[in-house]
Amino acid sequence: MLHTIATSPFQTQALQRCLRYISPDDEILLIQDAVFAGIEKNTWCGAIKMSGVKIYLLEADLAARGLLSKVDSELNVVDLKGFILLTEQHETQVKWA
Repeated sequence: MLHTIATSPFQTQALQRCLRYISPDDEILLIQDAVFAGIEKNTWCGAIKMSGVKIYLLEADLAARGLLSKVDSELNVVDLKGFILLTEQHETQVKWA
């Protein structure tokens, strides 16, 4: 299952709720303000890395916020093509708000 989160973990509980319900085979895609969770050495980055699932951040949203150089090296940055591939690979998807 692909879980997509668009809101900042510093403003909503979407990421927190998602992390409670994920399964080992799931993947998380962080877009829009949710990419702030992937910044190295912040509380949320540690939490998503400990989840044990693959985490992806949308490159365009990181670039728009000036965060490309601050992403934790253990996370995966994807372009729009990668975003589309993720949605094609996962028949079941959930968007957390």
